[in-house]
Amino acid sequence: MITITPQAAARLALMIAEERDADKLGIRLVPTTTGCGSFTYSIAITEAEKHDQVQVINEVRFFYQPQDVDKLLGTVIDCDPVTGRFSILHPRPQEANCPHTH
Repeated sequence: MITITPQAAARLALMIAEERDADKLGIRLVPTTTGCGSFTYSIAITEAEKHDQVQVINEVRFFYQPQDVDKLLGTVIDCDPVTGRFSILHPRPQEANCPHTH
């Protein structure tokens, strides 16, 4: 469903391991709206919620709700090895006439 690159998985695993309750934690992609029909996300380190599905990707627990599968399909989480910044790439680009792309 989603891909977490080895670089991103290593950084996320390290961040989760630093938490006191690491054995219960995983990541969730939190949608933010662009207003143009595309999806953008931020990453949250969190515990599972009721009805969450759990998928382990590159040894990182990923939590999601079943109804979100279509929105998440094809998403790639990567991490720049120099800056440590995450990027979340989604295959559904913003619409060309979107005022937020200019």
